[in-house]
Amino acid sequence: MKAVKKQRLPEMVAEELVQYIRSNNLSAGEKLPSIDTMARTFEVGRSTLREALQILEAREVVFIENGKGTFVQKVAPFLIQTRFQIENETSFLLDALDVREALEGKAVQLATMKATDQQVAELSACLTVYRQSIRENRRDEANQADAKFHHLIYHIADNSLLESMIDSMAVQFDKFWDEPFGKSDIFDSSYPYHETLLDAIRASDQEKAVSAFHQIIESVRSSILAVSEEKIETIE
Repeated sequence: MKAVKKQRLPEMVAEELVQYIRSNNLSAGEKLPSIDTMARTFEVGRSTLREALQILEAREVVFIENGKGTFVQKVAPFLIQTRFQIENETSFLLDALDVREALEGKAVQLATMKATDQQVAELSACLTVYRQSIRENRRDEANQADAKFHHLIYHIADNSLLESMIDSMAVQFDKFWDEPFGKSDIFDSSYPYHETLLDAIRASDQEKAVSAFHQIIESVRSSILAVSEEKIETIE
């Protein structure tokens, strides 16, 4: 556990407790250190520590037994997000999306004019795998197919400087295919626009391709905001 600055609110302490549970791989039923021990470790008062525990108890992360101590109730990673974490993830995704819109938007323009029949077929294959994976509830494969579709567009654009810039953002961009907020289906609503984008690339219709791409981005943005709001409502 790491020390928490005294001025932090109980919500911040609650997050540190969540990180402690995760980093120590505590299972349901395992006991947390005493209130005195945790208060000293986080460098906060006992009342602040108790309030933090009450926050987690209300979210069913821990349960408190009088005279016995505090115990882990469940450890599912996306069920113990705090408001602070949700807002941070939302801000990160929206910032990354703005950058992605600028870089990938240019890649779409270039790819539409340069794509060969073979490359169009590869893009089409990605969407076929995506559809099949969704039908068979193979979410990991669906997300991988979606990611591959976009990475192929970067490659088809055939601009080494642009591709290197996108590669430098790979860690940030890959978050979109790594179940944001713990929801594997968060961006399903953007799928129809992928088909429109593919059709436009096949027809070398740059205007239609750019329009479809921006529809994907706006769908993703709307999903991020909607799920974020929903998540925050569930913990308040």
